[in-house]
Amino acid sequence: MSSRSIARQGFTLIELMLSLILAAIVGAALIRMSLAQARFMDQQEAWRSARAVSRGGINRLVSDLRGVEATNGLAAAAAGGQDFTVRVPYAFGVLCQTTGAVSTISLLPVDGAMYAAPGYSGFAYRSSAGDYTYVPSAVLPANGAPGTCVAAVPSQVSVFPAINGSPAGQVILLTGAVPLATPVGSIFLLYRTVRYEFKNSVVLPGRTGLFRTMVSGGTTEELAAPFDNTARVNFYVLDVTPAQAAVPALLSNVRGLELVLTGMSERTPGGSTGPKVANVTTSVFFENRPD
Repeated sequence: MSSRSIARQGFTLIELMLSLILAAIVGAALIRMSLAQARFMDQQEAWRSARAVSRGGINRLVSDLRGVEATNGLAAAAAGGQDFTVRVPYAFGVLCQTTGAVSTISLLPVDGAMYAAPGYSGFAYRSSAGDYTYVPSAVLPANGAPGTCVAAVPSQVSVFPAINGSPAGQVILLTGAVPLATPVGSIFLLYRTVRYEFKNSVVLPGRTGLFRTMVSGGTTEELAAPFDNTARVNFYVLDVTPAQAAVPALLSNVRGLELVLTGMSERTPGGSTGPKVANVTTSVFFENRPD
């Protein structure tokens, strides 16, 4: 039998080398694709993290600011728009009687947990012209007698019932100076003074966080972090648009706030030179505009 008839077995050295080269090329391509996919997912996660920071700040700010009234709801604001204080209403009612020092109010139904939360700063009453006068008070509202509202002069004031399953209204006593001539049926509101600040984060030292302080209760919480150092609020003044960065001379002319909440990711994703930034801007306009 000749050697030609013997079937060839195995591979030549050249074939093995070619196989190794092809495997290396395919493996390198797969590794590059996997790394690119991992970097992409890392970038997307950083974007989501930055947007979550912005959304977290917006949710809490809007829940407070949407009830602020236009004439005297903004209590203070610092240059730069990173420190401002608002009077946040949390309960409304109507006047049954006032002695000048103590006023009897029939409250509209209000959520019990919200009403009982700490931070009471005082009350405000509305004039016939639509302006609110704020009366700071450290004396918590006390329970009043419904009979005072039933016998109110010149007309009876209702004690509000439960509405669609909400808690029923109640009669309370407010301590603070109110003109004796204030008409029965005038609108009253109870408020909490809340301060918002963009400052050095406690959770992430060296980064910027958004803080909410209940001025009367003295409690401070860090709502979200980190923010870019450009995060701030701008001011809508009277009927002028757009919002301005400068704090107006008269805070009573502010009709709303532009929220510039530039959130950031906590870390720098692979392939980037810094944390991801989410530019989120929205506006909240105050209630009861007189103009």
